[in-house]
Amino acid sequence: MSYTNSELAQAAQARINALGMPRRNNELWSFFPVHKIPNMMNDSASCTAADCMEFGIATENDVCALIPIAKAAPVMIKNFAPGDTEMGLVKSRDDFGHSIFNIGKNAKISLEILDNKVQHEIAAERFDINVEEGGELEIFFANPTNELPLQFRHFAIKQAANSAVRFCNILQDAGVGRISVDVDLNGEGASFDYRSLSILKGSASKHQRLTIRHNAPNTVSNQFARNLLDESSYVSYDGSVVVGDHCSKVNSSQLVNTILLGEESCVSVKPVLKIYHDDVECTHGNTCGELDNDQMFYLTSRGIPADDARKLLMKSFARELFLSLNDGPAKKRLLQVLMGI
Repeated sequence: MSYTNSELAQAAQARINALGMPRRNNELWSFFPVHKIPNMMNDSASCTAADCMEFGIATENDVCALIPIAKAAPVMIKNFAPGDTEMGLVKSRDDFGHSIFNIGKNAKISLEILDNKVQHEIAAERFDINVEEGGELEIFFANPTNELPLQFRHFAIKQAANSAVRFCNILQDAGVGRISVDVDLNGEGASFDYRSLSILKGSASKHQRLTIRHNAPNTVSNQFARNLLDESSYVSYDGSVVVGDHCSKVNSSQLVNTILLGEESCVSVKPVLKIYHDDVECTHGNTCGELDNDQMFYLTSRGIPADDARKLLMKSFARELFLSLNDGPAKKRLLQVLMGI
């Protein structure tokens, strides 16, 4: 059954009404300053559309994923034909955006997401991404610092056999932001790689919520995040991995490294592993500390000013996150941005 944009908006709003506004006791929002989210309830929404299964509306539990649909964001659909090789830029025209990307069999696609820099009370984008067998997608963003007060980005990614998705970002925004990513690895040989760098100061806070479901054997997922936090900035990372009971030979890893540069900066990390098969390799790790005093001493003792030594160590810490990426638009762009820190 197909729905009009208005019917989808009604269904999404009805689902938001049923869920209620996010609260800190909801595990999806454990670390997020939920008091900053404007009221999204609207009692006039029709409940007759609440059973809509398109985009998983009827079963969606994350309000962030529903906001663009409830706001009737225009849907942009881009289909990449089998075997296509293309690099594109994606930018929402308005406060709310909804994009659908269908990556054809064996296509190789690179997409960079740009910010809409017009200041709004809230901006929310949703990306539905389907990657067919053998398809490769790199999706990334490294936007300059902006003053958007509240920004949401939700990604729903479904991957077929032998597909590969590489997801990379650098977060420097001054406001409050949340990235939520739902990944379904539905075919053998599918792989998902996530790399995120937060370079924050002031009172900025960035929150990442990932759920990776290994729904087929011989699938691979990697989560690697690094944070450089100064002044009173804050980062939270909430990463869940679910391995099905029929999914042998799964390999999953999660690592979060944080350097606290300010006395009031802080980080919260919550790894969750739900494993229903014993023939898997799943790991997670988390480190938190300051810049290495021995390395600082080594550099300054050779005549490098302390501020320059500090920047060198920060840049080295950041660059290591992306150096192992395959050469391409994402790696080139991300390392170019890091030259300026």
